[in-house]
Amino acid sequence: MPDSTLPPLIQQMLKPDFYPHSVADPIRLMQTHISYVLLTGDYVYKLKKPLNFGFLDYSTLEKRQYFCEEELRLNQRGAGSLYLDVVTITGTADNAEINAEINGDGEPVEYAVKMRQFPQSALLSEQFAKGLLDEEKVRSLAQTIAEFHSKTATSEHIRTYGKPEAIRQAFDENYEQTIAYVGGNEITKPQTQKQFDETKAYTDRFFETEQALFQKRLDADRIRACHGDLHLGNICEWEGKILLFDCIEFNESFRFVDTMFDIAYIVMDLEVAGRQDLAQVFLNQYVEATGDYEGLEILPLYVSRQSYVRAKVTSFMLGDPSVPEAEQKAASERAAKYYKLAWSYIKGKDGQKKKQL
Repeated sequence: MPDSTLPPLIQQMLKPDFYPHSVADPIRLMQTHISYVLLTGDYVYKLKKPLNFGFLDYSTLEKRQYFCEEELRLNQRGAGSLYLDVVTITGTADNAEINAEINGDGEPVEYAVKMRQFPQSALLSEQFAKGLLDEEKVRSLAQTIAEFHSKTATSEHIRTYGKPEAIRQAFDENYEQTIAYVGGNEITKPQTQKQFDETKAYTDRFFETEQALFQKRLDADRIRACHGDLHLGNICEWEGKILLFDCIEFNESFRFVDTMFDIAYIVMDLEVAGRQDLAQVFLNQYVEATGDYEGLEILPLYVSRQSYVRAKVTSFMLGDPSVPEAEQKAASERAAKYYKLAWSYIKGKDGQKKKQL
């Protein structure tokens, strides 16, 4: 029976007879802080939650349609075989009696990205958890990303996002958006004050002392239209290919980034699990394929940043009434883990730097 705390449309989409094709019953619902994802067997339908976080605005139907279309367009670059269409959900979806359908004759009430469904075992995050992500596959992943980056666009407009003041704005925004989660003493406050203060102080110092490094990245043409959220959970190995899916479509400042920003998510995933050996194999292959050895100078900033963002987006689930209490507790524990990583990682790098000096 559908969960009564879910929006009426999502409740209807959990029923097999909603779809114009055969489905695997029961239909599975997965939620992120910004999306509802319905797994029906052969196909996945992804709907955007009507939210406005400032950095992301899905608050109107028109905006959700636009960003569904952008998601379809942009993901052709790294996972074109997965992304099929943007479907219109028509009818009425705000009354007790729901009467909605896919691509019907009524008025549009929502939009969804339609994708091919692959097995969860294809996710690199799943393979990693099961010990199946070996050195050979990590090298293939690094090569795939290097080739992806070599084909991504760049322009004068894109380069403006690589200026220190533009990059710093996103860091400062992260800190502003997580103040409510500082305290470290309850489910809704998974970060300690010490972690918050010292992580912020590190990035403040970096932006003050490393201006020349940011200019080097611009001069080397390393600011490109990247993926923007390239962690192991957004990469799959399916039908003989490594596919980079679910890129950032909702904010240019998250996608027009340094290529080292992009790979920092993967380094973070490997480091947090204690697989520094695989992280090193990945980095060695990537810099060999791209020639971007100088990028290793700025990588620590971005690894800390990606850890912090992982904590932040997990924290957003803590105030969502549609997320069950048990899931909120688990989310709080995950967020605390990544807040701690963002803090401890930069403290370790600071210590190494001081020893070198």
